[in-house]
Amino acid sequence: MKKFLAIVVGMVVVGLALRYVLNRPAKSKAKPTPVVHEQPRPTVDEPKPVPDQPPPREPEPAPEPPPPPRIAGATQISDAETQHFATGPGVIYYCEAGGVMAQPKTGGPPKRIGDCESAFDFMADAQGVFYCDGERLMRISAGTEGSHAVAEGIDCILSALDAKYAYFVVPGFEGNENPGVYRVVRTGGTPERIHATRPKEQFALAVDNDVVWISAWSAGTISKLAKTPNAKARTVVTGQKGIVDFGIDATSLYWYAEGTGEVRRRKKTGGAIEVIGHDVDQEPIAVVDGHAYWFEGGPGQDKRLMHLAPGGGKAEQLAAGLHVPTLRADAEGVYISELDRDGIFMFKR
Repeated sequence: MKKFLAIVVGMVVVGLALRYVLNRPAKSKAKPTPVVHEQPRPTVDEPKPVPDQPPPREPEPAPEPPPPPRIAGATQISDAETQHFATGPGVIYYCEAGGVMAQPKTGGPPKRIGDCESAFDFMADAQGVFYCDGERLMRISAGTEGSHAVAEGIDCILSALDAKYAYFVVPGFEGNENPGVYRVVRTGGTPERIHATRPKEQFALAVDNDVVWISAWSAGTISKLAKTPNAKARTVVTGQKGIVDFGIDATSLYWYAEGTGEVRRRKKTGGAIEVIGHDVDQEPIAVVDGHAYWFEGGPGQDKRLMHLAPGGGKAEQLAAGLHVPTLRADAEGVYISELDRDGIFMFKR
C-alpha cells in the first residue's frame, strides 16, 4: 500500500512539472539602456564693473517757435523803419544813419554800400539803385560800393528807369525854372528835357520799351511820348483830373486820381475805362508783370493791401490794419512798410 501511494505521488509530481514546462511564459527580452548625452552648461559672463556715471540730464525744453510776423501772411525781410526804399533782384535798398544799405531779401544782415543824407525816391533794377538826395540824383551800380552823382542842382523827383536813362520830373511850382519831364544817361551827364509843362502842373511817369507815358495832375490827362528824338506827346486819356499816381503793364494803363476813391484801368490801345479798386484814399499803386497792387481804406482809417492778378476779375485782400503804409513791387513780390513801425515786409509771388 505504501508503495502504491509513492507511485501515485510521483506521477502527480511529474505531471505538474510537465504542465509547468509546457505553459511557462516566454522569456522577455531586456530593454536597451538609453544613452544620455550630457549638454554642456552655458557659460555666463561675469558682469563687468560699471564706472560711476553722472545722473541722467533733464531733457532740454523745445525752443519757442518764432513769433508770427506782425503782418499776417508776409515775411519780414528788414527791421528798418523807412518809407523810402527800392527793390532789385534779391535785394532791397534804403537809407539809414547816413548810409545806403543793401539787404538781402532772405533777411540777412544789411551792408552799407554808399552815402546818403535825406535820401528819397529810391528806384532800382538789375543794374543798380538810383535815389534823390537833396538836389542831386545819385546812383550805385549793382555789386559795387560807392555813390556817384548822375545829375546835380535839380529839383529831383525820380520817376522811372529804363536800360539807358533815368527819368525825373521838375514840377511846375512857383520858383522852379524849366519845369517838365527830363531824362539823363544812367552813367551821368547833362539832363535833357523831353516834355515841357504848364505852370502848376505835376507829372507822374511810366516807361516801356518804346514809350514814355505821362500823367498830368492838373490837366487830368495821360499822354504817350515816343522815345525817339524830338518826339511830341500825344494825349490818349482825358477827364481824369487829380491823377497822383500812375502805372502800366504790357497792355494797360492804371491810375489813381485823388478824390475819386477809385483805381482805374484802360487798355493802351483805347476803349472803356474800368474801375478795379474802390475806397481808395492814398497813393501809391504798383503794377508789375500784370499784377496790380494798391491800398484801400477811407480817410484816417487803417489800410488794406489789395492785389489784382493778371486776368483776375476781382481784387483780393493781402493784408489789413496797415498804418500809413507804402509799397513797392517787382517780379519777386510786393513789399510794404508803415510810417511809424519798424520793418519791411514781403508777400512773395
